[in-house]
Amino acid sequence: MSSSITVAGVTLEVEEAGKGRPLLFLHPGEGMQPHRPWIEALARDHRVIAPHHPGFGNSSLPDWIATVDDLAYLYLDLAKQLGLKNAVLAGACFGGWIAAEMAVRDTSRFAGLVLSAPLGIKVRGHLDRDIADMHSIPRAEFLRLSWADPANGAIDFATLPDTELAAIARSRESLALFGWKPYMHNPRLKRWLHRIDLPTQLIWGDSDGIVSTSYGEAWQAEIPGATMRIIPGAGHYPHWERTEEFATAVAAFTGKL
Repeated sequence: MSSSITVAGVTLEVEEAGKGRPLLFLHPGEGMQPHRPWIEALARDHRVIAPHHPGFGNSSLPDWIATVDDLAYLYLDLAKQLGLKNAVLAGACFGGWIAAEMAVRDTSRFAGLVLSAPLGIKVRGHLDRDIADMHSIPRAEFLRLSWADPANGAIDFATLPDTELAAIARSRESLALFGWKPYMHNPRLKRWLHRIDLPTQLIWGDSDGIVSTSYGEAWQAEIPGATMRIIPGAGHYPHWERTEEFATAVAAFTGKL
């Protein structure tokens, strides 16, 4: 079910499905995409609430929203407005970065944190690339790095209606706005990950070429008590490429909270 909600002056398009413990899911930089099997899979065990980020889908993008900090505070306000309690906070890729920024600020409405191949931290030296430059590489190279089987992420843009093409372009512009400089990370975030006081499950695809599993291990080392689950045959988007395995991993984690 798709609906809209206005939070702090921002109108968000929100997808919602299922019943049970609330799970606030923050989508990756590729956007929500029209086909979302992972929502239905997660909804078997949770009430899934999945907002489209400002500038994505039909969500508005006021000119005062320009940083991941803004998104973190916006979604904390959303959790408060929805009256979430004992919820699960989950994010994938760019959405994982936002979720982590939320968790270092305020975890009072959440019982657990799921981060699927999050962007957002700097691990190696300033001249070393931790995160593949998703904006500059050719589409074929992006698919090779993002998916265990590049065919799983292929899109025939020629068959899409103009409305969907416009939405894709808008989403890419918005992602660049939030993560262009410094590229897809907050230089200070790594220093504050120790503040995350929630049980945390990291999920990574074993074939992720955007951010490696060693990058995931760096996240795990900084978050107290975090565990890491590797999903075979998945690239950067396990929730799309290995939906059942991803949903099973999330349900196993949230079932212990």
